[in-house]
Amino acid sequence: MKILDLNKPVAELIKEYPEVKDIMIELGFKAISQNLESMGQIVTIPKGSKIKNIPLDKIIKKFEDEGFEVINNEKSDINKQKANNPSERVELLKSYIKRLSNGEPLENIQEEFKDNFRHVSAKEIAKAEQTLIGEGFDLNEVQRLCDVHAALFHDMTDAERMEMLETEMELGKQEANSMLGEDEDSEGASKAAEYMKIKGHPINVLVLENNKINLLVNEIEEDLNNGKSALNIRKKLKILKNITKHYGKKDELIFPLLKDEYNFPGPSDVMWGVEDEILDTLSGIIHETEGKEEDIKKLLKRIKEMVYKEENILFPLCAEYFKKEEWIEIARDFDVYGPCLIDEIPKWDEVSENIKYTTVNDDKINLPGGVISLKQLRAVLNLLPVEITIIDENDINRFFDEGEKLFERPHIALNRKVYACHPKKVEPVVRGLIEDFKSGKRDSMYVLGSKKHQKVLINYYALRDEEDNYLGTMEAVLPLEKIIDTLNNDNKDSIKH
Repeated sequence: MKILDLNKPVAELIKEYPEVKDIMIELGFKAISQNLESMGQIVTIPKGSKIKNIPLDKIIKKFEDEGFEVINNEKSDINKQKANNPSERVELLKSYIKRLSNGEPLENIQEEFKDNFRHVSAKEIAKAEQTLIGEGFDLNEVQRLCDVHAALFHDMTDAERMEMLETEMELGKQEANSMLGEDEDSEGASKAAEYMKIKGHPINVLVLENNKINLLVNEIEEDLNNGKSALNIRKKLKILKNITKHYGKKDELIFPLLKDEYNFPGPSDVMWGVEDEILDTLSGIIHETEGKEEDIKKLLKRIKEMVYKEENILFPLCAEYFKKEEWIEIARDFDVYGPCLIDEIPKWDEVSENIKYTTVNDDKINLPGGVISLKQLRAVLNLLPVEITIIDENDINRFFDEGEKLFERPHIALNRKVYACHPKKVEPVVRGLIEDFKSGKRDSMYVLGSKKHQKVLINYYALRDEEDNYLGTMEAVLPLEKIIDTLNNDNKDSIKH
């Protein structure tokens, strides 16, 4: 007797019984039957029946007429219905978390999860996880459930992973057209796929980095499988530590926007916690590598799972909600973190040079780095542990910070030439330094000296604008002994506490 299990993907059924392919084509499933490496891997017959709007009863009867016994596990059917019903999906996930908390092996949950949630969109699972967090479920348990989801795909190659993502997008479109009209998951996935192809778009950059991460992870796995010791791959593990830059882009540029602006704290709370664990584990292994082969394999698996979470959960979610101007701001800030395993961060045509001009409105000073009030600026200048003098481009004293100083700075010296404040024997040195600053010959100079029996470091800096035009000179006097005494006193107080 030939057994046709409706819970199995079409590709698996055709592998068991090659004649299934011809029957599927005859029934109208030509696309699915001919794309076994993609659609066929995730589409079951019931799922295909909904997509193609072919009655399931008709399909079952056709296979029975061809000599198949069509079966379906009743419990599995019930849970699968729950998994595909948003109102019951969270309850099913809750049951998994409770079972994990009660000590049931992770492998058991994985098998059931795979059976019930393989065809549920990744974003929907992310939303369900977020609901669980909102209801007070332990974050660590929700993270474990997130790992269960990602673990289903960790054995895929990069090509299979991307093909799976594209297939999910295509299925979402077909479902939207045939069943729901407009589907938000399809919109997010489609936009993410589009952004992946735009050179320099944040999603494009992150996917390029993910590809390099996966390549390096695969190399390390191959080294271990070929018998290399952990010590022999320590150098590659150090290179892998570059994922800190990749995670930083997500953690500090994407997660806050997703959480605060669009009220999706789930990815931030869950993924960020897992990333911290990955980085802590990686640092520990690099510090003490010998005999850590099995730990490294587990770590590499988690890193690959994180790649899946990003490309199937995080990116479609962001693509659906983030505005173009927000993507531009994110792309502009990517350079702050630097490239992760790629030679350089490609530039997006939409990102113009970040030239922002300074303006003053009321008591607010708008600078490229943000906004500061006049009161705040005064407080900052007086709080800095240096004595500041600024002269303008015409060598006129324009500013002294307030308060007690090692080097006297009388207010009467303001608005006068800087040379009048120095002895004649020093004046040529001052003129020479300023001329070097104006010509671009140098940008700074440092002098170690003493004043009032205290060691001081005197710093001179050329002030320039965005076009490298000379604006003036700043002198910053750093009283070394005062700073050392302050640090020593702070350390003593810390030891006491």
